[in-house]
Amino acid sequence: MTTPFPPGALAGVKIVEIAQALAVPFAGILLADMGADVIKVEPPAGDGIRHTMEPILPGESKGFTLINRGKRSICLDITRADARPVLERLAKWADVVMVSMKPADLPRYGLTYEDFREMNPGLVFLEHVPLGKKGPLGGEPGYDVVVQGISGTSVLTARERDGVPINIRPAFNDMGTGAFSALGIVAALRHRDLTGEGQRVETSLLGTAMALGNQLLSWFGVTDPPVEASYRTAIAEARASGADFETQRSIWERHYTRGGFANIYFRHYRTADGFISVGCLSPQLNARFRAATGVNDPRQEPGFELGTPQSMDQLGELVREVEALFASRTTGEWLETLRAGKVPCGPLNFPPDVFNDPQLIENEYIVEVEHPLFGPYKTFGPALKMDATPTRITAPPPQLDQHTDEVLAMLGFSGKAVASLREAGVAGRSLE
Repeated sequence: MTTPFPPGALAGVKIVEIAQALAVPFAGILLADMGADVIKVEPPAGDGIRHTMEPILPGESKGFTLINRGKRSICLDITRADARPVLERLAKWADVVMVSMKPADLPRYGLTYEDFREMNPGLVFLEHVPLGKKGPLGGEPGYDVVVQGISGTSVLTARERDGVPINIRPAFNDMGTGAFSALGIVAALRHRDLTGEGQRVETSLLGTAMALGNQLLSWFGVTDPPVEASYRTAIAEARASGADFETQRSIWERHYTRGGFANIYFRHYRTADGFISVGCLSPQLNARFRAATGVNDPRQEPGFELGTPQSMDQLGELVREVEALFASRTTGEWLETLRAGKVPCGPLNFPPDVFNDPQLIENEYIVEVEHPLFGPYKTFGPALKMDATPTRITAPPPQLDQHTDEVLAMLGFSGKAVASLREAGVAGRSLE
């Protein structure tokens, strides 16, 4: 006899997801993994990424599959007035409604927080506004790549192709916004449980990008004004001469990271047969790195003055020396040496390699799921681990229109009413 799986922390929480693409659906998958009942409202043609983001079968793509597990799917044309009775019953049923649409469309279709609050005063309403509501782009649609540019994070992490930065993948602003959205929803539910009051929770891709940029997207009056003046002169000259992205980024690094190029303790190295990643963030760990490798860092010598031409030359030589040292031995040899010296390190896996890495497998950070149409696939497991209320994958992602009749019946619509909604094209998938 098998022991029943304990309910998740959000068991009994009812969520309506009116959103496509990535950010809010990623919040939905996190909440579903914690036990919430998430109903995904799709347009008659389905979420747009069913048909893009690496399609597998008609209406089924890798992108949709990976961020919609554990949900129920209904098809509803929310732009039509005769869909209103369904939306009203969904709102009264739900604890949370998550919406990601252009702000201008919300009043047009009666989907504002005020509309939903009138239907259900205790509702938690998550509104995703990619670029924020104010400013010259307030209320405009926004995408991860656009936000990478506006926020400056492209300069921090993008690679270059033909002199231009490449779009950063994965879409970390989308996924980060999903995580922040889930956190905000849980906090708002806690507030509602204490007070009975619902509220609006607002998230944005741009706010997420700034938060994730952390210390690299900051300004300090005590250090930055004189640096900024020199930087702006140098960057203007570079742009006037047609400098490529890497050249311009090096100007920023030279002004704002002051020798950061010579951080031999926290980076990836090429080895004789691959690559290795090393992460030392304290003086004690740095000392272990030097002991394990035999490297002499001139910054440890008395009288070393960072920023002088001589010091820059010394650091450049140090980097070349350490890079050559790591290239002289295999990844396995370095892992053994560094781990023996208690230096934090790991192999640099290419994407296909992660599915064979025991660290990922044994911790269930990678799991296998069975899809009813195209069979097994491997994906990320729940990132949160909880003792009393374990997280888990409750179901594969829904097929388009899979749960429309089931959910409408749950909301009290008769079989005849459901048939009428389908015949009118209000509910159900489009036949195009």
